[in-house]
Amino acid sequence: MADASGSFAEVLRTAIEVRGLGLERIRERLETRGITVSVATLSYWQSGRSQPGRKQSLAAVSHLEELLDLDRGRLQRALTPPRQRGRRCRVADLDTVWPEPPQTRVLRSLDTRWDAELERISLHDVVTMGPDQSQVSVQVRQVLRARSDGPDRRVVMHCLEDPRSGPPEIRALRGCRLGSIARDVTSGIVGCELVFLAPLRRGQTVMVDYEVLSAVPRPHEVRHTRRLRLPMRQYLLEVRFDPAALPAAAFHVRDGRDCQPLELDAEHSLHVVDTDCTAGITGVRWVWPETGPASPS
Repeated sequence: MADASGSFAEVLRTAIEVRGLGLERIRERLETRGITVSVATLSYWQSGRSQPGRKQSLAAVSHLEELLDLDRGRLQRALTPPRQRGRRCRVADLDTVWPEPPQTRVLRSLDTRWDAELERISLHDVVTMGPDQSQVSVQVRQVLRARSDGPDRRVVMHCLEDPRSGPPEIRALRGCRLGSIARDVTSGIVGCELVFLAPLRRGQTVMVDYEVLSAVPRPHEVRHTRRLRLPMRQYLLEVRFDPAALPAAAFHVRDGRDCQPLELDAEHSLHVVDTDCTAGITGVRWVWPETGPASPS
């Protein structure tokens, strides 16, 4: 698997910048070692347009590590396995993933043209529940990688099941700013464009943090799920409950079915980790006690 700290292009490009060597100089030094690689090929490698694949190209990788003062195997670990290069899974249309009319209207009013060009690396949701069984907030961290040059935003949408609460507010925290925002007040849906600090190059990664704050009256939710349009390496979901309002039961759910019971930890929280996720629905649902939340002491 590619090294989590960066793609091959990122590692190579950064090392070249740190060493201050020009591509022609690198080509010459490789040639003295019996390795022939053109300047154009080196340029493609550091831009992410291609990776070493042929036998002679792969032989150049270990020599590059020495020339650029990298730890042995650093570039090797960042290479994408050959079976994954150039492979693109079929991406479902947004209208297929979100066929409901309110969600469709929200998404169509936002700039979703880059969505399929952003590889999902990881997603971390932290859901905080209040003492009255209401959802207080959701904090989100996403790590994405550009599959082409140009992506400058990621569209996100959050939907509530409790009809008594209005659409939540989304706040950008890190790595992005808010672009256009769309809401469906009746359905409790909000969508927005998270605009990156700069457009991405192919192979470049970006990390964005944002927060979803519940409107008053806050929603009394009994689940938190994600609809995944594209495969994802890791999805981590935490649900933090207030000691005064603990669920009677909780379950890890996939595609609408309970697949595993969950237990709270000593901090009144639960979590699930999905790795190598395929497209579909994943998340957690919980059941409140019939007696309702405990009264404050």
